[in-house]
Amino acid sequence: MSDSQSDFINYNLSKLGYSSKQDIIENLFIKSLVDSYNRVDKNIGVENEIRDRIVRDLYTVDSRIKFWLQYKIIYLDWENWVFTPEFELGRTDIAFKLTGLQFIIECKRLRNASNAYITEGLDRFISLQYAQGDEFAGMMGFIIAGDKVTICKELRGKIKALEHTTSLSEIYYSSSFNSDHIRNDKSQIGIYHLFLDFKFA
Repeated sequence: MSDSQSDFINYNLSKLGYSSKQDIIENLFIKSLVDSYNRVDKNIGVENEIRDRIVRDLYTVDSRIKFWLQYKIIYLDWENWVFTPEFELGRTDIAFKLTGLQFIIECKRLRNASNAYITEGLDRFISLQYAQGDEFAGMMGFIIAGDKVTICKELRGKIKALEHTTSLSEIYYSSSFNSDHIRNDKSQIGIYHLFLDFKFA
């Protein structure tokens, strides 16, 4: 990224009250998702229906992010279609967007620490199917059975053991973590992992 591009993005972020991409991701996007989770119905559902509860809430409940969404300063897409490096169509679950910044989130329903969380989720970021050129992305695990803490801990262990993982760290939200990775094109990406219970009948 050129200095002029970086200056433009940082100027826009500063006008929104944020100092960096990481700042807006952690203190607007992720906090808004956690706040939304605390408000929505926690009943079991199919993956897209659970995701849609959160998206609907973000658009309708008064909050800091609703203001930016209403004025089309920030966009929130779901069923977000993207081209892979092979120019095939792929679909991500959620994407927050503003000029110069995209934060893509992949959602997975979990009953246990399934390897599918990695092979059908995390690996899509590493292989550049999703979020090519982005420094950060996210995953949300919708826990529909089993213990959230155990599932988080086991997946954390599996992700730590991956060859492309360079570090792991805690984030403020319970049973969640960050992981940093080297992608197939040798670029780096940080992934935010949020695990949320949706297992109530």
